[in-house]
Amino acid sequence: MGYYHPDPKAVAFEDFTAPNRYVPDGTAMACMTPAYMVLSSDTALSGTTIVTLHEKSGQCQERFLLTAPATKASYRATVWVRHGSAGARLNVSYPTGSPKENLLTSARMAPTGRATSDGWIELASNDFSVDGTALGMGGVAPRVYLRISDFSDLNGLDIDALELIPSGTYVEEQACEGVRDPICGADSLCIGGVCARGDLDVPPLPEGQLKNDMVDTMEGQLQTFFGGQKTRKIDLPLAMSTLEGIRTATTPWQFWNGWATAIHELHDWHTDSYGSLLQDHGGSQRLNACFIEGDADLSHGIVPSDAFYRDILVSHYGTDSGGLKTGDRLVAVDGLHPIAWARGLVDVDWQYHVASDADSFADFAEALGGPNGLIVRYAKEITVIRCDQGACDGPPETIRISKLMGVGGGADVACDNRPFYHLGSAGPDPSNHYVYGTIFQGAVDETTPAEAIYSMVWDTLDGEGNPQGSVNSAISSAIQFWKANARGVILDHRAGNGGTLDSAELVTTLARPPSIAAVIRMPIATAGYTGPDSTADGLAIFFSTPAVDDYNVGSSNYATDLPIALVTHRDGSASDYMPYGMKGAPNVKIFGPGPTAGAFSTFIQFNYWGGLGFQFASGDTISSQGISLMGKAVRPDVVVQQKQSDLIAGKDTIFEAALAWVRSELKP
Repeated sequence: MGYYHPDPKAVAFEDFTAPNRYVPDGTAMACMTPAYMVLSSDTALSGTTIVTLHEKSGQCQERFLLTAPATKASYRATVWVRHGSAGARLNVSYPTGSPKENLLTSARMAPTGRATSDGWIELASNDFSVDGTALGMGGVAPRVYLRISDFSDLNGLDIDALELIPSGTYVEEQACEGVRDPICGADSLCIGGVCARGDLDVPPLPEGQLKNDMVDTMEGQLQTFFGGQKTRKIDLPLAMSTLEGIRTATTPWQFWNGWATAIHELHDWHTDSYGSLLQDHGGSQRLNACFIEGDADLSHGIVPSDAFYRDILVSHYGTDSGGLKTGDRLVAVDGLHPIAWARGLVDVDWQYHVASDADSFADFAEALGGPNGLIVRYAKEITVIRCDQGACDGPPETIRISKLMGVGGGADVACDNRPFYHLGSAGPDPSNHYVYGTIFQGAVDETTPAEAIYSMVWDTLDGEGNPQGSVNSAISSAIQFWKANARGVILDHRAGNGGTLDSAELVTTLARPPSIAAVIRMPIATAGYTGPDSTADGLAIFFSTPAVDDYNVGSSNYATDLPIALVTHRDGSASDYMPYGMKGAPNVKIFGPGPTAGAFSTFIQFNYWGGLGFQFASGDTISSQGISLMGKAVRPDVVVQQKQSDLIAGKDTIFEAALAWVRSELKP
């Protein structure tokens, strides 16, 4: 039995005898009916009743109101749960007419380590602030409520004994500029021009031996299962050092952000932390423009190229672009080259995403822009060179992000490394650049019917994982059509999101005879294995691996005389395997500005309470030459940089290079 005694300092308490349900405006009709039952229970912690959530609460996220005092104060919340998988946050929202009506405070709730012998587990938030004086129209008070759902497949989540306890010091929301603005303090970040408290988005700090036990577990998982040869040898030691450092953390943010930083330091395309809501925090600034790596050939006389990183150009834009247009150059962010600045966010950006190959920066370039991109979230200012009427002759201009106030009314553009699509009405909508899961194909705009040159624009290789099978079906149909009708093909996969190997293998059947290109060892077959020590060891692995793990490419019925140009850029996972299987084929050339991601692995996921989780790469791929491929990207056969002069003229330098080659090799 559990014996529960409310905290004597609690200012609000809910024992779920008659819970006060909060239904926000705009709630879907399917969620208007309560997703819970109030049940009598002999094992209730308080009173004689508990609440049990229905299965559909995972979508409806039930909310239970508390009444906070009409004062400015700081609190922590606790609630007890059992039997399910709880996603819980303590939220504070302010009503219409309140001076803070656009402010939402959301504090993650996670286990404290306290539990009863009959299965109740305590969840708690870190300290959060409530301005009980910020009333709305008609004197409506701020809403302080538990938002909770059950994501399990069990019989439902039990809830009891919700309380609000004074704790900590009241903190007023504060304006700031730049992610590292010292005005926000050590445990907060400046995001979107507002100080966001990091501790609201992470679990409580583990105490005593539990902290060391958690670090031991994290380190053990990585030492046992993470990575392939390159990432284990080069990147894992830095991450392990960072994990060791959080043993001395004294605040929740220091501990959990150190953990997230270590995950990012693994430097792998398949490796991420997720579940943070910090990225949604901030003001109304917008930068609805996308950037691409390239060659700023018209403005090198104003600012020379960096010795290491490529130039960064505006690829395309929409409403609220800060006046930036296609062909303008992004010179610096907060005084640094844009890619160097983005790489430096490893310890603050919980959506940090990096290629496994050390020479690939396409993920960073793609993430810079857009309405919720890295710049608008984390930067203080940017330096640009504008190019009006095709001339880039003005001095560099500095734009403060705080001044980029959006007016709205236009489409949010997607950033996909493709300034143009070359498919006319058969292609993606150029006003928004939405490709995602759709496959677009048709005759190339700049060609004649007699040339019969066709193109496909797509991002996903998610074949067997797609219940409709639409990806593989579309690829198969296109291959059949091209074999019968095309004299040349251009495959534009510049934003390859990966997917499943069956789709990657399917694409290669167009271009080459059958062979085993590699064997795939995923996840790590032997705990802690670092990979082959020599080519001989690699070949031994290749020839001894069961056929079920083969990466089979090609077909005996491939198109023997059809020139195929594959255009790559930000491509990872199955979108690495596909170009790897195409490279070296008789009639294929790969065009692009640089390497793919080199993510030749699978990944393992771990989920924590409240939606917090992480995944990390595991496994490796051994080529038919006995070489470990993990972290070794596919390089283009023809390296082409997008020229600034071409962008301004409406030309796609990389695609045009691919088209010129296909024209020179047309099938008779």
